[in-house]
Amino acid sequence: MGSTNNQMENANIPPEENNLGDGDAVMELILEFQAVSGMEDMDESRRILERHNWDLLSAISSHLGFENAAPADHIEHQVRDDPSPPTPPPMMGPGPSNQLAAPGGRPNPGRQGGGGLLNWVWALLTRPMEMVFQFVWDVIGFGLRFLNLRTDPRRAITNPVQDIVEFLTEYEAKFGTEHPNFYQGSYGQALADAKKELKFLLVYLHCKDHLETDMFCRNVMPNRDFNDFVRENMLFWACSVSKPEGYRTSQALRENTYPFLALIVLKNNRMTIVKRIEGETDPSVVLPRLHQGVADNEAFLVAARQDRYERNMTQHLRQQQDEAYLQSLKADQEKEKRKQEELKKLQEEEMEKQRKIDEEIQHIEDIKRQKKEAGEALKMEPPADHPDTIRTIIKLPNGTRLERRFLKTDSLSHLYQFVFSHAEAPNNFDIATNFPKRSLPCKTTSKSNPTPPTFMDVGLGKNEMLFVYDLES
Repeated sequence: MGSTNNQMENANIPPEENNLGDGDAVMELILEFQAVSGMEDMDESRRILERHNWDLLSAISSHLGFENAAPADHIEHQVRDDPSPPTPPPMMGPGPSNQLAAPGGRPNPGRQGGGGLLNWVWALLTRPMEMVFQFVWDVIGFGLRFLNLRTDPRRAITNPVQDIVEFLTEYEAKFGTEHPNFYQGSYGQALADAKKELKFLLVYLHCKDHLETDMFCRNVMPNRDFNDFVRENMLFWACSVSKPEGYRTSQALRENTYPFLALIVLKNNRMTIVKRIEGETDPSVVLPRLHQGVADNEAFLVAARQDRYERNMTQHLRQQQDEAYLQSLKADQEKEKRKQEELKKLQEEEMEKQRKIDEEIQHIEDIKRQKKEAGEALKMEPPADHPDTIRTIIKLPNGTRLERRFLKTDSLSHLYQFVFSHAEAPNNFDIATNFPKRSLPCKTTSKSNPTPPTFMDVGLGKNEMLFVYDLES
């Protein structure tokens, strides 16, 4: 039996079935088509979907008679896939109602015998009612099929993980806990993880009603060498075909007998069946065949690991280059930022310098204007023979001597205004006597005393020698 199964490994399954990357999606389409159309035959459902390029809506519409014509390749596929002659329609019982049926199950009035004109008139009157009845019947039939009023529980949509857990509980209750570690996830998840981890995936489909199943579960599953080999080299996924998840997987793998093992590996970037072991119950046969399957296909995993390693290294190198580029870019940006900040600081300093220069120039211009206004505002010098005249000699810080007469009743502000109006006088100064040395209050000191005292108020005589002190020097 072992050699026979080896010969059937690739002969009993089409090439497209060995590719399992999209097995779950194919099964979901087939089961949904069956749920709506009411078709029981899995293979026929598959062929109908293939004829419609896996367009579910088109396949359902065509199957239920909602399209006027089938796809162009319908006849070709029908001859190739189903060479047997079509089943003849059921014959009606003898009697006057026995007549050929027109499409849709309605009587064809053109083929009725006898009656002549009367039959044509009757058909013309009843035809609209028949069309309405047929339309209503088709809508009701489509609705019932769409509601999936089925009796097969294996086609129900369930939780795959729950199916696996229930199977594991039932299995251990009957056969014990000596078995490889079951992968607790859907078949699709097991395929994805095996591909991600670059491991072999061993699939076991359990059929509790098969005669060889108990022997396999008692001889092979608890075998220590079998368990060690599976644990070290692959993921192990198992489920009963009586569970919805196991049934869907069975339809994807299309096994011939039980017990059934399928060794799956990443080959040419797709998860592919590389070894089928069917009907074997002896560990001395199963284990060598698994060893051989792993040995023959280990090179694919090695190549995949090398390819993934090279991709990872390339990605790592690219990441390092990107990081180095980002660091260099960041350093350049920081350098440019510092340069801009320094340039901005220099510009601000230059602007500050220019502002001070402008202020100084404006201050000088203001002083010149104020000196000019002060000179223009000076009251006329009194005559020398005036009885209240006070003669003053004023010495500037640069040695320049000024002479001016004032009235003793004049405010000292006139003295300050005279000195200030001179071009060589300081801009900010005090005027003081030398003996005794005292500063004269020539400027307004407060709002409460807006006018400085007079010459007489501060006790100045007829002739005074005064000194100007530069307060900015």
